[in-house]
Formats: sequence, structure tokens, C-alpha cells
Amino acid sequence: MLRYILFAFTGALILHACQYPVGSTKLPSPEKFLIIDAVLTEQYGKIKVGWTLTGVSTKGAYITPAPPQATAYVKDSQGNTHTFSVHGTIDSTFKGIVGETYQLFVQADGEWYESEKETIRACPEMDSVAPVYRRETFRSPEDRYYDGFDIYAHFQDTPGEENFYQWDWVNYQRTTACDRKVIQGVTYFVPCTPYDCWGIYQNTQIIVQSDKLRDGSAITNKLVRVPFAQPPNKYYLRVEQRAITPSVYQYLKSQETQTQNAGSIFDIPAQTQFNPNIHNVNNPEEKLLGVFSVFSSRRKIIFINMLQQIPGVKVKTSTDLTPRIPDPLAQAPCIESSTRTQKKPEGWED
Repeated sequence: MLRYILFAFTGALILHACQYPVGSTKLPSPEKFLIIDAVLTEQYGKIKVGWTLTGVSTKGAYITPAPPQATAYVKDSQGNTHTFSVHGTIDSTFKGIVGETYQLFVQADGEWYESEKETIRACPEMDSVAPVYRRETFRSPEDRYYDGFDIYAHFQDTPGEENFYQWDWVNYQRTTACDRKVIQGVTYFVPCTPYDCWGIYQNTQIIVQSDKLRDGSAITNKLVRVPFAQPPNKYYLRVEQRAITPSVYQYLKSQETQTQNAGSIFDIPAQTQFNPNIHNVNNPEEKLLGVFSVFSSRRKIIFINMLQQIPGVKVKTSTDLTPRIPDPLAQAPCIESSTRTQKKPEGWED
């Protein structure tokens, strides 16, 4: 969740520093905002408390305030509490329960914040995640996405109640180079150590839908487009479907509208641009970023065969012509991060 928020806010900061969109009546003040971003699921919980960037230095570096002195815990309907780190680390000792209600409490730099009470909703299983080949004729034939697969999730909505859904996905690809090195003006790839290393490519779009007017019906939703291209021979995609709460749906829907159409977080209506379900106990007017999201989820992993034959279509191939470093002993570590991992992806097939 935090990556959507920071993506939108960083973009807004850049736009604000350069040019505010035409038609605005009032510029937002360049103040810093507290971020309280929390996720509770059946598998884990995590909470991130911090400040937004306050600007860019004369040398082009981001100015980041020191993090607040903070503590955080959640309380369920039975009065049980669970204390979390405030650094955004996953706490797998927390296991949310479908049907249970939780409330978040945060203390940051002497101020107390609390959330609305949110209940984890049951998430239906996805019947399938299916790739459908389609040619996008509005693109140039040389475009990598001219021929590709639209990925759809199919599932049966739970009848008798208003439901709200969100989707996320991640793609893993083997990577054999973990660094580049320039020798006498020539750039070379440096191979990974250990050899087993994967690049991580995460969804950066907000994908949500409600079952309004479709209660109890079969629902199909497009998630992403994948180019018909090699490498890889097998394209790995892990899709997660979430049952989210009404307040989070409305918040994400407003974010979806502005980040994917308007391009600036400051274009969101005032009542939806900040945290919808957490407030300062003593100063309810304080504007916060982030959201308190509780949900259950279901996952599916698919592999798209890039060796398949499609009549009249030729698979695109891409080759990086960067040469391997001539030193046979040169290596670069596969460092764990949000974009790279040594851990074999769930369900991986070679």
C-alpha cells in the first residue's frame, strides 16, 4: 500500500516544484505530512510511521526528516493487543482472523493517533487467472506491447452483501547480472553470486472494483498486459486478490482516479486525498497520509508460455548486447531488496 502512496506523493512533489496544473485555484502548502500506513492480514501485519519528504536540496538530494519517535499496537474486539515495529517490517507472528474487528493506535512524537474500527472480510477464491492474446493496433508494430496477453481474474462474488476488491501482482525473472562495470569506456555485465538470483517487478497501479449492481454474479477484471516477448520462455505472474473494507476502497478509488489519470495527488478532492480512517485524537484536523487496511486475500500463480505458436504472430525477442566482463572471477552480490532476491519465488518452475 505504501508504494502507491509514496509514488503518488513523490510525483506530486516534483510537479509542485515545477509547475502546478492549469485550472487550480489554490496551491497546497509545502508542509511535511505524517505517514501512518498499516496492513493487517490473515498471514501478517506491518505498520510504517514516518514523515514525507520536505523538499529537494540545492544539490538535487531529497530532504528527509528524521523519523518520529513512535510506537504502535492494534486491539481486537476482545481487547487483545499486539504491538508492532513502526519501520514497515512484516510481522508474521500476527495472524488476522476473518470476521474480527481491529483498531490501530499509534503514538508519534508525543501525539496519539487512532483508527476507525475495521473488520477483515472474507475473500472468495479466484476461479482462474487467464491470459488472453490480443493485438493492440493503436501501437506501432515495433512496440514491445503490440502483441501481448491481457491478464484477467475470474471469480464468483459473495451474494447478499456489498463487497470491495483489490488486486496486486508481482513478476519474478531470473537475472544473471547484478552489476555493471565500465572498463576503458566499455560497459560490462558483472555476473551474480550466488547464481540463483531473481529480479522482482511489482505492480504500481491501483486496481479495485466493487460488486455494485453485480451482487452474487461472476466477476471478471483485467489486471495487467504482458508482452508476447522472449526472454523469458515462461513468464511468471503471481496475482493476489483482496477483500477490502469500504473506506479503503473509496480511498484507493480516489487514488486510482488521480494517479492514473490526473497525475498529481493534489488533484484529489480534499476529502479523499489524505488518510480516510486514522486521525489525531487531540487534533482531528491534522492531515495524514497512508491508510489502515485490513483484508483477507487469495493468490494464484500462472506461467505464460512464450514458446507457444500464435498464427500470424511472431514473438518479439530482446537481446541486451552489453558484454560480459572479461575477468572470469568477477562477481557481484545478489543483494536482497524490493527489486532483487535470492529466495526462490513461490511456485517457481525452471
